[in-house]
Amino acid sequence: MKVSRGYRANTTAGDRIIIICEGGNESVDVIFYKTLLGKNANQFEFKPIGSSNTLLCYAETRLIENGFCLIDRDFRNNSEVEKLEEKYAIKFLKVHEIENYFLNIHYLSQLPYYRQGVDIEKEITQIIYSKKVRFLADFLQFKINNHLDKFPRISKLTNSELPDENILIDLLMLKLNENYQEVETKIKEIQNPLIQNWFIEYDNLSIELLPAKEIFKELKNKIFKNPPKENDIAKDLALLMEKDKYMPSSLEKILQIG
Repeated sequence: MKVSRGYRANTTAGDRIIIICEGGNESVDVIFYKTLLGKNANQFEFKPIGSSNTLLCYAETRLIENGFCLIDRDFRNNSEVEKLEEKYAIKFLKVHEIENYFLNIHYLSQLPYYRQGVDIEKEITQIIYSKKVRFLADFLQFKINNHLDKFPRISKLTNSELPDENILIDLLMLKLNENYQEVETKIKEIQNPLIQNWFIEYDNLSIELLPAKEIFKELKNKIFKNPPKENDIAKDLALLMEKDKYMPSSLEKILQIG
């Protein structure tokens, strides 16, 4: 398994860019980003506010100035990512989630608690194989929920739509029924042809687009002696990368460094 490597250069910046990210102040996300950036970290202010859904809701408020929400890609395809990035102050990771950056064999094997001689690539491959059904189920559930989106609510009646009081309930029930029909149509679309298309899409996913959090949770116990906490591992990996002046090229583009 080849893990591509990229390089970054020092830059100068004016006002600090606000990055609203996932997790909390001591989360893996914040620790990894700040450590990886090194002295460039002072160009940014990281504000973790919780889950990816929380970030999406916050982005929808359009209250973000001089910054953006940095969100896990999850199972979104390119068109889904582009649609949201064009509409809101959002930048999605080019990988499924931040833990995908940890699956870098070059740096994993340099950690002091790495078990010498363990084949990291083989372990990753075996974990992915053992979790195939789990990942497929998560993928299809994500796609189905994303397609259904939020259940359509009854919009407020305009003054011109207001009926006589004696038929108000009938009108509201009619509108509710129309919403059910909309969901019914979406379900039929899932059954044919979307579900089959999603199977094909899943089969073509690269390791960068698989849930690395679950992979890494098992991997660390297989390749490390007495593995520390995940945020400590994230910091140690980021320190090695920062020392090499290395940053994943996709993340470098998002942060606009170099």
